[in-house]
Amino acid sequence: MKRSAVAALVPIYGVTFVDVLGTMIMVPLLPYVAQHYGAGGLGVGLLLTTSAVASTLAAPVWGSVSDRLGRKPIVLISQAVSLAGYLALATASSLAMLFVARAVAGFGGGNLGVTQSYIADVTEERHRDRAYALFGVLFGLGIVLGPVIGGFLIRFGFGIPFAVAAGIELLTIALTLRFLPSRKPERGAPRTNLRRAALTVLRDRRVRSLVARHLLFIFAITYFFTIFGLYLKRVLDYGPEMTSWLLAGAGAVGGVALVVVVGPCTRRFGDAAVAQAGLALNAFAYALLALPDGITTFAVALGLWAVGAACVEPTLTALLSKDAPAAARGGIMGFNDAASSLALIVGPALGGAAVDANPHLAALVPAAAVLLAFGLGLRRSESPRQAT
Repeated sequence: MKRSAVAALVPIYGVTFVDVLGTMIMVPLLPYVAQHYGAGGLGVGLLLTTSAVASTLAAPVWGSVSDRLGRKPIVLISQAVSLAGYLALATASSLAMLFVARAVAGFGGGNLGVTQSYIADVTEERHRDRAYALFGVLFGLGIVLGPVIGGFLIRFGFGIPFAVAAGIELLTIALTLRFLPSRKPERGAPRTNLRRAALTVLRDRRVRSLVARHLLFIFAITYFFTIFGLYLKRVLDYGPEMTSWLLAGAGAVGGVALVVVVGPCTRRFGDAAVAQAGLALNAFAYALLALPDGITTFAVALGLWAVGAACVEPTLTALLSKDAPAAARGGIMGFNDAASSLALIVGPALGGAAVDANPHLAALVPAAAVLLAFGLGLRRSESPRQAT
């Protein structure tokens, strides 16, 4: 990878790590905070869904506008909106206020497509899978540290972790202003508007397949995160601190897998094959949770899940960045982010209701989702590249 590309990637990696750290301080604790204000399993799911609805609406707009105005201004605007949402969470005193705060944070959180487009802008195709894998490592590191910090902070009160998350978001804004280069589109370069980006997603078979597979994968993950704490509490009788440590362990396993497994395997077998292997491993891990109770079985399933997820996320993203036309990349990646947020709308509510019905069988739903994504991957491998 060229030195100029590395220099351009370092700031976005740093901003991403700090941003994920702030998010993961909060997310594992939200179910317990919601239950503190009287929410049941369905209410917890709907709380997470509220943020997803807002992100679904915001993501394609952020991505498309970034194609025209540049990535940095959009990243900054979305971060400022997220900061407002985090401050509202820190001061919330009722379940209704939690819902409003999550909606605001969701509007700001729809900038993942912009970030991923920035990475594609500054890297050559042959290095892109490695760039997204390193991006995933930063996500994993944030997932490792965030829940541990949140689990420690919650003993000082429900508002403290959210206040710290707001402070971290403020830090990301400062880092973006100081270090992220401004990369405005070249003058005269063709740019695709939001409508054309949407038509590309709908009409291009390979792009459409990747967006659908990513949606199913994210649905399975968000569903799993929703039932995670509830499953541990109701089946194994563990509280938020154990939940935080287990999530941290999964993040550590996933981060190691990104470096040790994903990188070498993509160079040898290609992104498509590694993505398929990760989906199959995820399906097996979810199915394990239907077995008899026990923390050992849960830990094994969680480890397999972390390795599988590490194989899927960067490879599907790299494939999409290569198939998306450069002039519409921000918009298409934004629609992919919106599809992921759409999965967040359905996944948490369905997961919460499923745990209420039968926590032992709840994980069979995400197992079916990733198997469907695996099947779409088989069809994609047989399909020729379509012109848009």
